[in-house]
Amino acid sequence: MPTPPITIIGSLNTDLITRTPRLPHPGETLTATSFSTGCGGKGCNPAVACARLSRSSSSSSSPPSSGDTPSLITTRMLGAVGDDEFGSTLIEGLQRNGVDASDVSVVKGQRTGVAVIVVEEDTGENRILLTPGANFSVTPGSLPETLFLEGKKEEEKKKPALVILQLEIPLETVVHVCKRARANGVPVLLNPAPAPAEGKKGLPVDVFMGLEHLILNETEAGMLSGLDLPPLSPSSPYDKDRLAEICHHFHRLGVMNVILTLGARGVYWSSSGGGSSKLDNGFIPATTVPNVVDTTAAGDTFVGAYAVAVVLLSGEEEEEGDGSVRRAVEWANRAAGKCVMKEGAMEAIPWRGEVGL
Repeated sequence: MPTPPITIIGSLNTDLITRTPRLPHPGETLTATSFSTGCGGKGCNPAVACARLSRSSSSSSSPPSSGDTPSLITTRMLGAVGDDEFGSTLIEGLQRNGVDASDVSVVKGQRTGVAVIVVEEDTGENRILLTPGANFSVTPGSLPETLFLEGKKEEEKKKPALVILQLEIPLETVVHVCKRARANGVPVLLNPAPAPAEGKKGLPVDVFMGLEHLILNETEAGMLSGLDLPPLSPSSPYDKDRLAEICHHFHRLGVMNVILTLGARGVYWSSSGGGSSKLDNGFIPATTVPNVVDTTAAGDTFVGAYAVAVVLLSGEEEEEGDGSVRRAVEWANRAAGKCVMKEGAMEAIPWRGEVGL
């Protein structure tokens, strides 16, 4: 029987992707290599990652068939799209990948969120411009009353095993969900991306209090912590003390598990194990891949893979201390490595059989 669902509350965007040998200079026009559209978003991509990595497929390029392994975890998506052609395509894309999209609202008079993505072919690095559209309709009042089973009988519907949040929906909704989840004993994974723009306030401190999982990169860590963190290049040396300082800042705010993604260098993780007096931590190098094609969905794939792993491993009694967190990070690292070898966002996310756990 599947475990209680992983519930993702977040954005759904249509990706408009242009691949180019390099970025044009100001005033310059370049002929791009290709253009494509796809389904994406900081909510949609992790939802698909959770669904795909919860079951195997007979082919790395097609959804599972009736003969494939059944899903180990139910994935539920809460969000909003506009009443346009992009919205219906996103809902179909979620359903095709095994995500329960029954709580995705279609907002009349609104356009679906759009992300304009430019990918440099030589490096696979991307730059993204986001128009939120209907995503900003995901307000506290729009969430279903049964989300955390408040006042409901337990047998009617299982509580989420985990709730995943990011920052492409209104901040008030993120704060509201964190508070309700904490009050109802539901663990939360927060990926604070995109980080608040320069000049805007960071996240309220009470978002971090009691937060089970925080996954962020160094840019986001610097903006949210206020620490002086000069950017590092992929060739920069691994500085354990520097990374530990970042994680300790968030532990002091009440976060249990801090996962700091370092791009091509790897991942640093730190776990308080339920208390700040004892910390377990470690560094895991990035998975070596023969060819980096597109990094667009790597971070979202990591989030989804980590979420699936921590939910599945939480039931293993033999896991003690940092074991489940370390294993979850290792598996997520491998999944992200598979993702960057393919073009696109949702299309590049691997199935469970491609990664293994």
